[in-house]
Parts: sequence; C-alpha cells; structure tokens
Amino acid sequence: MLDKFLSVRAHSETLCKPLLVEDYSVQPIEFVSPPKWHLAHTTWFWEAFVLSKFATDYKVYHEDFSYLFNSYYNNVGKRVLRPQRGLMTRPPVEEVYAFRNYVSKAVAELLATKPDKNILDIIEIGINHEQQHQELLIYDIKYILGHQPTFTVYDVGFETKAEIHKADFIKIDTGVYEIGHSGNSFCFDNEFGRHKVYVGDFEIANKLVTNGEYLEFIKAGGYRDFNYWHDEGWAWINEHDIGAPLYWHNIENDWHHYTLNGLKKLIQKHLFCTSVIMKPLLMRNGKDAACLQSLNGK
Repeated sequence: MLDKFLSVRAHSETLCKPLLVEDYSVQPIEFVSPPKWHLAHTTWFWEAFVLSKFATDYKVYHEDFSYLFNSYYNNVGKRVLRPQRGLMTRPPVEEVYAFRNYVSKAVAELLATKPDKNILDIIEIGINHEQQHQELLIYDIKYILGHQPTFTVYDVGFETKAEIHKADFIKIDTGVYEIGHSGNSFCFDNEFGRHKVYVGDFEIANKLVTNGEYLEFIKAGGYRDFNYWHDEGWAWINEHDIGAPLYWHNIENDWHHYTLNGLKKLIQKHLFCTSVIMKPLLMRNGKDAACLQSLNGK
C-alpha cells in the first residue's frame, strides 16, 4: 500500500513537470480547475479524511487550506466556489508542493504503523480519488494550453494512434443482463447494487471512431441537421455556433487539431483524439455476454 500511495502521489507531480509556474493558477472557464488546485485538493483530501482522524498528534498544515481546497464535501465546512478557483494566486505553487510533501510524509508514517483495515480502506479510496484527479488534471491542462494563442506544446511524447481494426458490428441479443460491481476489488459506492436490467437487441461498432469518419459527419452537414441531435444538444450548438469538435481548427481549408503534442494536421486514419476508451462488461444470466467499447469525449 505504501509503494502504491507514493507512486500515485509522485505521478500527480510528474504530470505537472512540463508546466511553467504561470500555468498552475489559470482557470479559463468554469469547468476547468487550475493545476495548482488539483495538487492542493488531492492533498487536502488526505489531511481531512485520513490524517486528522487517524494520525496521532497530527498538526494541520494550514488552517485556511480546508476552505481553499475543499471541493464539494459540505460536511467538512465552507469552501471557495468552483468558478473562483482561478482567482487564488495565493498560496504560491511552491507552498502547495511543500503542503504535498508534508502530508505525504505524514501518510507514509501512518502506514508504517500498520493501521487496521478500516484505515487502509479509506487510504485506498484516497489513492483512487487522486487517480481520478489525474485524469481531470490532464483534461484541464489540455484546455489551458489548447486555448493559448500559440497552441503550446505540453509534451512531445503524446501521440494519437491509427485505427487498425476492420470495421464491423457486434450484435447484442435481447435479454436480462447483470450490471454493477462484483468481486473483491476496489470500486466506488455508486458501482454497488449489482442488479438485473432488460436490454433490447442492438448492434455496436467493434472499433473506435476515426478523425476521418468524424470529418465525413461534418462535411455531410451533421452540425446543420437537427435530425442527428437531441433537442438540448441542438440548442447548444446553435447558441454557441459549434461546427466542429473541441480543439479542431479549419486553417485555410485544412483541418488541424490540438493535441498535447501541439497543433497538428488532422490525420484521418487516427483515432478521434479526445476519446477515452471504456470497456463495460455485460453479464447475461451470470455469464459473460460481451465486452463492448464506447466513446466518451470532453
């Protein structure tokens, strides 16, 4: 558990290594949180829910940090509202890193005492909580750098990949399926309550969408035809004059997209670059039915 804790904590900081200090406090839009806030919030979580409750003689690093870096935990106390996170130039970045070191050392010392299962279960939640924020952190860094006038490169090690699967469709039969967490591995509480659901028959593609396929949708007038949209989505793209995915730019009639590797010419055979692969496992009558792939873009 100690090695996993230290590895996850280190990874959050590794994700921020390509940033300049000026990048840490930026909040260009309400749904984006500053990188400094992510680093501090995940640290506050350990202090509030582990150290303050279970570490003997633990001293809170700074009394104001609970107010500054709480997110939505109403039972803990008041907090800075989400749209105001980018207004905080204080504490400085270096103090947030000092806060992280202080808390990580204290958690490591607590783990060295071989705490009971109840404490270890909360620590496991904390590890998964920080990993969740690492995903959000990358999304938010991309939004911050992707909206710079010069399309700033985050790290040249990030590359999109070509789709190599031959297009086909997987048929899922009508039936009663079990969904929800099973087994003894970690899960969040909203995954509990394993239950049966009735699913009508359908087909789903065996591969992810490529840039070229999405470009065909644009060229065919997909953003101008309400038949492809639910009413709320249709209203949104018209209100905001949306004609392409986030990070796509038509420059002199040539499509480009911003990736963490900078602004690049769109490669049509590559996977749609904002997608995240999820593989939910459906169980039919207690037996594996199919492992499906779906998309979730931000």
